[in-house]
Amino acid sequence: MENLDALVSQALEAVQSAEDINALEQIRVHYLGKKGELTQVMKTLGNLPAEERPQVGALINVAKERVTEVLNARKASFEQAELTARLAAECIDVTL
Repeated sequence: MENLDALVSQALEAVQSAEDINALEQIRVHYLGKKGELTQVMKTLGNLPAEERPQVGALINVAKERVTEVLNARKASFEQAELTARLAAECIDVTL
């Protein structure tokens, strides 16, 4: 599962280094999409013995949730910054 830990840390680093919402979406697709990295790891569960599947599946789900939470938080911060910038640009000076 060190591979899973490395994958999660790569995803978190990518999210933190994202410059905008479009980059975040590309990162989401790369790691969580239909053919994403974490999805591919989930598909390997079928190759594991039945007694290991629940534990490994739980670890993968925790990893996916962690990446999703960080992605959503970063996206919210970008959206808030965009809203703040737009409101500042639309500000009307009533003293004129």
